[in-house]
Amino acid sequence: MTNSAPLDDIRRKRCELVRSGRWNEADRLAGNAVALDAGELEPGTLAYLPGSPKTGRRSRPVRALSFRAVQAANLGTGREEAVGVAQRVLASAEPRDAGTFWQAVMVLTYADEVALAHRSWASSAACGDVHDLLGGRIMLLRGEPRAAVRLLEGVACKGVRPRLRVVAVAWLVLALTEAGEFDRARAVLESAGLAGAPAEHPDSAELHFARGRLLLAEGRGSCALDEFLECGRQLASWGVVNPAVLPWRSSAALAAFDAGDLVLARICADKDLVAARRWGAPRGIGLGLHACALVRGDDVLLEEAIAHLGRASTADEGLRARHDLAQLLLGRGEVERARKHTRLLREAADSCPQWTAMADVLASRLLRNDGESALSRQERRIALLARAGRSNREIAAELRLTLRTVEFHLTAVYRKMGVAGRPGLRRAFVPTA
Repeated sequence: MTNSAPLDDIRRKRCELVRSGRWNEADRLAGNAVALDAGELEPGTLAYLPGSPKTGRRSRPVRALSFRAVQAANLGTGREEAVGVAQRVLASAEPRDAGTFWQAVMVLTYADEVALAHRSWASSAACGDVHDLLGGRIMLLRGEPRAAVRLLEGVACKGVRPRLRVVAVAWLVLALTEAGEFDRARAVLESAGLAGAPAEHPDSAELHFARGRLLLAEGRGSCALDEFLECGRQLASWGVVNPAVLPWRSSAALAAFDAGDLVLARICADKDLVAARRWGAPRGIGLGLHACALVRGDDVLLEEAIAHLGRASTADEGLRARHDLAQLLLGRGEVERARKHTRLLREAADSCPQWTAMADVLASRLLRNDGESALSRQERRIALLARAGRSNREIAAELRLTLRTVEFHLTAVYRKMGVAGRPGLRRAFVPTA
């Protein structure tokens, strides 16, 4: 079997099965093809696997094992088995090649086994783009975006094989976004020629997700939502259900919430949480709970999200959830609880300059608090519409208020939330209830 007519036929049949929702049959078809292959067929052509370096000519059993773990991760079932398979592949007595090493480490990161992935990466004798790209991904998941940036920028300087180029750009943009370096992230996209509509590429979903996260961080919720939905469409064509592969639904929920579409936000958040619970990794469950909590203004769900994210290896996402909880409580006038979570945020954010600064802003708001920080129902409605980009006149028309009344309420919102006008409001969390 070669990567020509027989492979095209298998891919066509697999796509037909995926489109009709027969995912298990599609996986069996692809798995059998890899198991029977003599070594020329690349697993990344039959299952979603970003980057997918060539696997070399390892024995059929090892190749089939590695591919089975990737399939389980994409489908979002059998997490423990997938981790066990990845560990067996990494412990195999056969010489490692870039492809199977990449597959096994990626599966470990999907399963929230970041410590295991880090040990395998650190002890590997491999070097070059594969090693540094995996290291960048691991550092990002460990909540060390600046370390991730150093590794990923190093790959860009030394050069990367063409098949890994889009992944390298996407992961660097994600790392820069998490580090608060939005201008640099935008510059990376532009210099790579990937700021506009990307050409068809097996890893376009990674790029759409990274661009969406950057747009969301910049306060451009509507544009971010388009990127996340396109990411989801491309993953669906591969039969990927698991949010651990790319948490596009929880991100789409946040973008829809920012854009004022609460119905879509709830649908995306709820679906993400169901899929995350099925896979069972704490990070995915925490992200799903975080999205569900934000779109409902539910502080109990937010505390549950913080607990799950605390069990994951990542740091930034737990800090983000605690920051949102403190904002929610302050917006409701629950000053003492807000003060407690602001203190916890400040203590946990010591090594993260971005979150230290945000904790200081919250602390400043608490110091200025005059006992009337809770937004009224009318103020919340106006703030949510303003945050979604509506003009004062549009808000007045929708709520049947005078323009002067809208301006009066917005002034009160800015004072109570401690933000400087609409730019500050776009970056703040406004409780829905």
